[in-house]
Amino acid sequence: MKPWQRSAAFLAALALGAALAYLPAAGLGWVWDDFNLVQPSPAIQDLGGLGRAISTDLYRQAAPRLEASPYWRPLALASYWLDTRFGQAPGALHVGNLLLHALATALLALVLWRRAGPVTGVATAALAAAWWSLHPENVEPVAWISCRYDLLCALAIIGLLALPWRPGAGRAALHGLLFLAGLLSKDGFGAMLVVLAALDWSERRPLRAALPGWAAIAGALAVWWLARAALGLPGFGTPPLLPLARVYLDAARIYFQRAIAAPPLTISHPYAPAGALGSAIGAAVVLGLAAAALWRRRLAAPVTLFLAGLVPAAVAIGKFGEVSERYFYLPSLGLALLVGELVAASLASPRPLRRLALPVVVGLVATFGLVRVEARLPDWQSDTALFTAAVRIDPEDGQANLQLGIEAGRRGDWAEARRALEIAQRADPDSGRIAGALAWALLRTHDAPGAIRQAERATAAAPRQPDGWYYLALARHAAGDHAGELAALERLLQASPDYPSVHRLREHAACEASGRTDCGAGPRPGEGAQ
Repeated sequence: MKPWQRSAAFLAALALGAALAYLPAAGLGWVWDDFNLVQPSPAIQDLGGLGRAISTDLYRQAAPRLEASPYWRPLALASYWLDTRFGQAPGALHVGNLLLHALATALLALVLWRRAGPVTGVATAALAAAWWSLHPENVEPVAWISCRYDLLCALAIIGLLALPWRPGAGRAALHGLLFLAGLLSKDGFGAMLVVLAALDWSERRPLRAALPGWAAIAGALAVWWLARAALGLPGFGTPPLLPLARVYLDAARIYFQRAIAAPPLTISHPYAPAGALGSAIGAAVVLGLAAAALWRRRLAAPVTLFLAGLVPAAVAIGKFGEVSERYFYLPSLGLALLVGELVAASLASPRPLRRLALPVVVGLVATFGLVRVEARLPDWQSDTALFTAAVRIDPEDGQANLQLGIEAGRRGDWAEARRALEIAQRADPDSGRIAGALAWALLRTHDAPGAIRQAERATAAAPRQPDGWYYLALARHAAGDHAGELAALERLLQASPDYPSVHRLREHAACEASGRTDCGAGPRPGEGAQ
């Protein structure tokens, strides 16, 4: 067997191992955001449906009545379309996720092998790639169809690191195309610019040699921005720098800690600022890694990949208040490369005990990770399984109780729905989504005053979201306040002119507000469902 064939067989074996580890994911169902963003997407229909999906933002492609958002991720939607050419959703989409993870594992191993060299490369690549591939924090992005964006981003950056740099327009164009693929997968991929700069610096690449690649990347950025402008997508708001810096330091601390000891499966992972001590620990992590990169240039790209990968994570944490597991996927590639550096140094030691100690530890950690991965995968079978597992770990989990409350309402168990939604609101009192769901449950249990209070809470927290105004209108109708009902419907029309049934409800409310007695039957209490 030729050397390149042996190399290909080794990488294929690692990819196959990752795929087999996640093989139970192929039988999972739709979960959580899948129902809102993927299942109704025209991207999993025909080619015309794909065109409609990729020509708008992530939310409106599945629900055109929503207002435009800046989230445009056409490559992920195109990958959904491609998956469903080979099989039915959701199974084909789950298979697509695990194949992308397997490919990322193989490319990561290739990068690790090259960095470690021919003597220790195979063992280093196998151990560090297995540590990353089987890390329990990576179950969420692989098992959840809606995390396709994170998988594609990771694949794009590790593909850029795996693609050897050579002079010439062709290689530069490949770098530009891979960078464009990352941008079209998830908006935060732009942070990877500093990773490529760190790679140039660590490899001492002359500016003249690096310029063609940077010109291609600049072209990719221009294509991305022009496409967004042509589609009329809004821009991203810039978060205040000081609060973002504090969240970033917390993110560095949290994800570095999770790399060592992953917590049990939960859903919300609510973010609570840790104060001065937490920021100091996060700063120590950042400064320590930066110092290591300055001390040894070859560490610059791994360190920068971890630190830059935390930038979009910090923005999302600050916006949504959740330290989600999927945010670990991209920056953890940098940590995997650092683990590879430590393993390679250990294997090169002349002392037998030192030569074996760290590789054995990493191997044991990867084995334990496999056990935890297999234990976590069944919890992603369905919403019920997922949220029940989360509540088992944390009975106060806000997101889990919200979803279980909605599920209880859909099956008609309104007492259980109210109980779960009240727990969710205690966990996240500022959530307009939770307040709206609780208004819905209170309406169905004929508590119009309580429903009004919760709907008002929902509209105050999220005035541009139509559901809160919808439930406020229904609650005021149930209380006999037809003028208030009409006012709420007017606000609903402003937020979403094509909201289902809104025009019929407005006509009826206007009729009743005028004092007429021939208006016919009005909406039922709690009409509509979450």
